[in-house]
Amino acid sequence: MRVDAEAGFLLHATPYRETSLLVDLFSKNHGRIRCVAKGFRKPNKRGISRVIFPYTEHQFSWQGRGELKTLTSADCNQAPAFLQQECLFTGLYVNELLFRLLHEHDPHEYLYQKYSEFMLQLASAGPSEPMLRQLEMTLLDELGYGLVLDSEALGGAPLLADKLYQYVPEQGLIAAVNQHRQPLGTYRGEDIMALMQGDFSQRSVLKTAKQLLRGVIDFYLGGRQLHSRELYRQHLLSSAPQQEQNR
Repeated sequence: MRVDAEAGFLLHATPYRETSLLVDLFSKNHGRIRCVAKGFRKPNKRGISRVIFPYTEHQFSWQGRGELKTLTSADCNQAPAFLQQECLFTGLYVNELLFRLLHEHDPHEYLYQKYSEFMLQLASAGPSEPMLRQLEMTLLDELGYGLVLDSEALGGAPLLADKLYQYVPEQGLIAAVNQHRQPLGTYRGEDIMALMQGDFSQRSVLKTAKQLLRGVIDFYLGGRQLHSRELYRQHLLSSAPQQEQNR
């Protein structure tokens, strides 16, 4: 099997032997593909280096009949995106999320479109929290794990704006036992309804989206930790003393 000039992005890369890489690509028409990128770690005999840039759309070509393909070319569609600070940590998180959850050879063209738009946003204007939450929801939808936010799981009663709810993966929304206080993991009906409509104008809706989606994503990760989250946590800890000195 040979595929030529397929649009895609690099999700993950690890060293392989002396001069090569094992790469996971997110392609438009073939989904997540794993390839050996031979000679992509060191220049060839002519001193020419072949590089795959993360967060940047490429035209990839590969060949092979087994699960592990051989990458034959990788050409950038645009100038490489060199993300820094918050943009970099956001890009690392999104790529790791897709790498962990997407199945190989399972195409998701709509997700690819939204991912491409998100990467353009990161490179040009910085991270957008509403776009990140919408991308997470699109990923869950495409995997068949879509959030059910329009009614209660038990009985199908419509949501009430002033009622508190919990979200249980593979079930849905359940009314909180205690309706008089709002501990972590419970959400107001009005915020859930705004989330369902894609209205992130209120800070409380963004907070609800972040907490709710994190719980659902962690459930489907099955206990696997995201290294990008830990890197971001360490970054915040290391930058805090410097911020104190600058005050």
